[in-house]
Amino acid sequence: MKDLTDEDLLDERGAVSGLVLVERLREGKIPTDRYSFEKQETDVRAGDTVCERGENVGEVVAIDIAARTIDIKKTKKTAETHPKSIFVKPKKVKDDVLADALFRLGTWISNNGVDAPGKYRAARDLLLRRSPRLADGTDTHILPDEPTVDAAKRIGTLLDHSVLPIQGPPGSGKTFTGARMICELVRQGKKVGITATSHKVIQNLLVKVIEAANEADIKGMDCIQKVNENPDAALPGITFTTDNAEPLAALRGGTQVVGGTAWLWSREEYLEGIDVLFVDEAGQMSLANVLAVSQAAKSIVLLGDPQQLEQPVKGSHPDGAAVSALEHLLVGAKTISTDKGLFLEKTWRLHPKLCDFTSEVFYEGRLHPREGLEHQKIEGHPWLGDSGLWFVPVRHEGNQNASVEEVECIAGIVDSLVQAGVNWIDDKGRRRLLRVDDVLIVAPYNAQVSDLGRRLPSGARVGTVDRFQGQQAPVVIYSMTTSSPEDAPRGMEFLYSLNRLNVATSRAQAVVIVVGSPRLLEPECRSPRQMQLANALCRYAEMAQVVETPSYAQSAGSPHH
Repeated sequence: MKDLTDEDLLDERGAVSGLVLVERLREGKIPTDRYSFEKQETDVRAGDTVCERGENVGEVVAIDIAARTIDIKKTKKTAETHPKSIFVKPKKVKDDVLADALFRLGTWISNNGVDAPGKYRAARDLLLRRSPRLADGTDTHILPDEPTVDAAKRIGTLLDHSVLPIQGPPGSGKTFTGARMICELVRQGKKVGITATSHKVIQNLLVKVIEAANEADIKGMDCIQKVNENPDAALPGITFTTDNAEPLAALRGGTQVVGGTAWLWSREEYLEGIDVLFVDEAGQMSLANVLAVSQAAKSIVLLGDPQQLEQPVKGSHPDGAAVSALEHLLVGAKTISTDKGLFLEKTWRLHPKLCDFTSEVFYEGRLHPREGLEHQKIEGHPWLGDSGLWFVPVRHEGNQNASVEEVECIAGIVDSLVQAGVNWIDDKGRRRLLRVDDVLIVAPYNAQVSDLGRRLPSGARVGTVDRFQGQQAPVVIYSMTTSSPEDAPRGMEFLYSLNRLNVATSRAQAVVIVVGSPRLLEPECRSPRQMQLANALCRYAEMAQVVETPSYAQSAGSPHH
């Protein structure tokens, strides 16, 4: 972060920007100073070592998010200097294990050729973008009248030292499918691994595996997860360890499922220690890391969706090295072809009106709602229809990463949604009052999230897109915030991001409301990429009903269409 401007750091969760000295709390050669800071969402916490432009400033003693103050214990060198912004000092990540795994792979290929028989077959298939190789000589096409989950289970058990990509659009049951595939592999006596970019994602899939095993009456499912720190609460069916050797010993002793990050599976002693390795959120794991972990298994299953949040990219990389494993296989296409892998074609979340937009813009028309989702709706609102897309234009000037006009508009909409008489009806026809936590409010910038969080009632679910991936709600409100394309702090690529628009709008079950400046629908595009970005938002506006209320801060009143 040392190369980012103070303005850019305002939108980094690992930073605090807009610092102004309030008072000196403790005198001495190593003083403690209190600073106020601009409104923003931050993950900086007490105990963090913080830097400015790469130089140590000191240690955070306390931070008060509500009061927007931070207390920093300085160093001798920085005792009399006052930073405008700080960020958490990056922790040195030991990547020797990953680098060594890639070196062994590269050495083998150099000595034997990329397409020779022998070790690392799955990794080399991934590099070559080969279609999945199945033991019975068939392909990945789904059989007539075969449910997709059954197809995934069948194909997963037939993998022959190969790679199976499974693309799961919003609400399509990616984790559900993966858990049942793992259970089927275990039932057939296979050893299975799970990896992802975070311990939390790995644990979530492990929990779903245990649930699926219980449903299928699979007795004695034994899972272990390698973690950095043992969790406070125990989870039935899952053993935790901080020892890299213990999972390998457990596998040799009869454990069927092991979870761990890339730093576990890249270790040389894990070479082909399992039959199949599942990479969850493979749209967020780099190709290099997947190649490093692939050595641990005979075959690889990639679960994810490059059309949702992509992997964070840090630093510069050679061409092709910065993409995720799934992006590498899709080669620019929006969806995986039927001969290359599986596409989970049914959403269990999106009302047909919402699915029409999501499918057309992001999934080449291949995504369809399951039967019954047409029953999901809002009932009794004074101006919103029961389901569908809505655009509420709010005119403002000069706003970049915060808009008080949109905050007031959204506060009024939320108030109107939680009034008596406004009901939520789910896919089974069950009716209840719509609650404040049934409304998910998303904004692209942390400063806007902070403003919305203070203005909206207690219990409101407010955050950036990153916070809500995997979640859902009956209603989603998306605050575009910025007044015009020219005002966007990070340019069109961030504000109009296709992945973020997809994730934000596809959290909804029945209603999506985009609140934004109408000037965002009239960008001056200077490249094909900018046209592609703008087209998605403009298509949303074309498919949406446009509503202007007489007062955005009020919950009542008839709209002007």
